[in-house]
Amino acid sequence: MAQDTDQSGDSSSIDIELPASFLGSRKWALEETADSLALAYAYGKPSYFITMTCNPEWPEIQDRLQPGQNVSDIPVVARAFKIRLQCLLQIIQTRFGHLVYMVKVIEFQKCGFPHAHIIIKVLFAMQGLMSSYKLDLFSSGSSRTTT
Repeated sequence: MAQDTDQSGDSSSIDIELPASFLGSRKWALEETADSLALAYAYGKPSYFITMTCNPEWPEIQDRLQPGQNVSDIPVVARAFKIRLQCLLQIIQTRFGHLVYMVKVIEFQKCGFPHAHIIIKVLFAMQGLMSSYKLDLFSSGSSRTTT
């Protein structure tokens, strides 16, 4: 541990290095990255890189807004994202073939909305599984609104 002096010259502030067991710490992130790279080294490069972003126009979010309230004012955004992410992960596990590994990272954008990066390695041994073409048709998002 190193001591820093603040602007007044007082040496009361101390830099603390958090252990890897503390979720979100620098050491934890380094270990997670190393584990992810080891998976790719051992089992091969990933099959898909998927990004899922939160859409503030989702009905489950818009239905809970009070008049004059902003989307960032309500905690339901994270809950709605979590539920939809769980549905996506269920689809990945059931329709993409034999799942060799999956690495998932959830981050929050500057505007406060969550998004997830998912890297998966799958084996396509069975019939009826989702091909890349079907995946594009299934997952393509749209910002179009119906009138």
